[in-house]
Amino acid sequence: MQHRESAHTRGLLAAVMAAFLMGSLCIFIRESHCSAQLCSFARFGVGFLFIGVVAAVLKFCNGSSLRFSPGAFASGVSIGLCILFYYQALRSTSASIAALLPATGPLLAAVWESLLEKHLPPRRDMILLVTAGLGILLVTWFASDDKPGDQNAFGIMCGMLCGLFYSFYIVLSRFMHAEVTMLRRLFWQSAAGTLALVGPLCAADNVFQGWQTGWPWLLGIGLLQGVGVLTLVAFAMRRLTSLEFAIVSCLEPTEATFLGWLVYAEIILPGQWLGFFLVLFTIVAKSQRHLKWRISCFIARHITHRA
Repeated sequence: MQHRESAHTRGLLAAVMAAFLMGSLCIFIRESHCSAQLCSFARFGVGFLFIGVVAAVLKFCNGSSLRFSPGAFASGVSIGLCILFYYQALRSTSASIAALLPATGPLLAAVWESLLEKHLPPRRDMILLVTAGLGILLVTWFASDDKPGDQNAFGIMCGMLCGLFYSFYIVLSRFMHAEVTMLRRLFWQSAAGTLALVGPLCAADNVFQGWQTGWPWLLGIGLLQGVGVLTLVAFAMRRLTSLEFAIVSCLEPTEATFLGWLVYAEIILPGQWLGFFLVLFTIVAKSQRHLKWRISCFIARHITHRA
């Protein structure tokens, strides 16, 4: 029981860290001044090179194998297309809307998982999920957006497609075979994401414009939002249900909207602050049992040590 609770707590922490990294992506995208296609390709291309080097070193040292994993490859294609549409949304609409629509991916994944397993989640979790959904809806409903109508509509469409492919990625990761190691999973996900984005990269005009000054941001996208997020999500999805991951993922649009206000002076209205509160409330309510368990373990160790 204690081992299960500890693993669940680590999964929640990994999901929170992944959400914070993804929420900060809007800064990397805008500060790089590079095309959406180049940013999305860098997210997987840089990660693929890094993981490939690690895999080669491990192969040389202990002969470990990274044989092909269909599940990891399929999930990599899904997350690659998800990221491409996310970057397009960030270019076409406000940070809050661009971050909200992909956040529906985990919510959709919770629905797909319930349909696949043919059972409904607990009532308390459903209430928390609806509350979190209301929170991110408020964050977007009151968003101030000065983008042209056609451009904003294109950004919303890209965000919806991003959320759809994100849900596919989560479900595939949840039901991936337990024997697939973390390194093997990351290698094939990065490879698939890179291959999925070669076509859009080649088809775009002036795709490499701005890379001379934006390369540090592209490197950060590849290592932090690429390798870092994929590792944290893979770790979390082995310990959490899709519903739990969906609730924690609501942090992502909340942080992106806050950063849009803090860094780029995007307006946050009272309704959006209420949405922030609802999102944070649901996450605390979902994790409070596990936080209490960790605190009680810390107090017990401290008392035992003093005794």
